[in-house]
Amino acid sequence: MNVDMRAARAKLATALMIAVCWAIAGCGGSGSSGFDSVSRAIAQAIDDEACVAFDGQTFCASGVEAETTEFEGASVVIKAPDAPLLCDGHTLGVACAASLDFTTEGFMRVNSLLAAVSESEEGPWTLVPLEATDEAIGPRRVTILVPGQLDATTPSPFIAAVLVYAGVPPDVLPETAPRLADFGVELVYVSRRLELVLPRPVVDVRDPTAE
Repeated sequence: MNVDMRAARAKLATALMIAVCWAIAGCGGSGSSGFDSVSRAIAQAIDDEACVAFDGQTFCASGVEAETTEFEGASVVIKAPDAPLLCDGHTLGVACAASLDFTTEGFMRVNSLLAAVSESEEGPWTLVPLEATDEAIGPRRVTILVPGQLDATTPSPFIAAVLVYAGVPPDVLPETAPRLADFGVELVYVSRRLELVLPRPVVDVRDPTAE
């Protein structure tokens, strides 16, 4: 009986150690399989205004030159305003949308672009419409549409991601994915943390008793 009890306690202790290890992203390992580690890489790229390589992907802040083999020296400059974005009359189904512009610089080989947005670094990420040519070399201007919820009463936080592909993107992609890696992309440019607001109707505050 004592032997069985000691064995059970040993198994329980081992299970607890494994759980703790996973909670801190892996007992001295890289933690590359954890979504929290991916989000930390994206956050580091934004906060340090740098490119951060993680688990086969490179995340770059706006305007930072990439150091990848295929796109060395190239960059994407996201025209993020200081104030929250305002829905500007575009529509995506039943939702309004705001335009967010960016430019590409230094691309010397054919590439394709897609865009995705998320409420935070943790995801999930959703593809959004992008107005640009499918493949291009050299500088170009691009606009993406960021959707807004019509019933939102406070500013909606979001991060925009520009997905850069050598050649063309995969034929089949999910509309929404927990990780940017699920879109089959290796180089991603991320905006700083932004907000989207809805235009408010003008309320007539005149005194109803005044003639």
